[in-house]
Amino acid sequence: MYELFVLGELSINAKHGYDIQYMLKNTVGPIQQISNGTLYPLISKLVENGYINQRDEPQEGGRQRKMYELTEAGRQRFDELMAAPLEYSTDIELQLHFKMTFFGYVSKEIRLATMEQYLEYLQFNLKYILELESQVASKPEIPETKRAEVLRMFGHRRSAAESEVQWTLNEIKHINET
Repeated sequence: MYELFVLGELSINAKHGYDIQYMLKNTVGPIQQISNGTLYPLISKLVENGYINQRDEPQEGGRQRKMYELTEAGRQRFDELMAAPLEYSTDIELQLHFKMTFFGYVSKEIRLATMEQYLEYLQFNLKYILELESQVASKPEIPETKRAEVLRMFGHRRSAAESEVQWTLNEIKHINET
């Protein structure tokens, strides 16, 4: 997942590791962070695989700064990752955010396929929530106090899922109109 982000950032222009980490931090938000111990081994692996080149850039004071740039193989890998389906997992929203960050660099068909797959995931999740909500509502053996609170929780999940479905439908419409 982070591979896509690094290759995407380097598809825009060459960057040093700090710039990549800064952009990544702003994309994932304040809670989920990527450590240097994860990012720099990933960058090293991308260099080893020939997806990015590393060059030293002189800095003031004689220190060298490592700059990274995308290779043609890296561009092809980026395109493959953008075209690949989302993985149904707990980080599907982060996967979507990474892909959306680089939608301007891929075809309309890839953007639509990504959003339609995400819509399918959301609709499946919403159906699941509605079924559970119905089951809880119809179980008299659940104490009323607990049932009321569980139904409130499902109401929250349903509301969030419905909002996310509507947002995704709007995004699909926007992609189709552009």
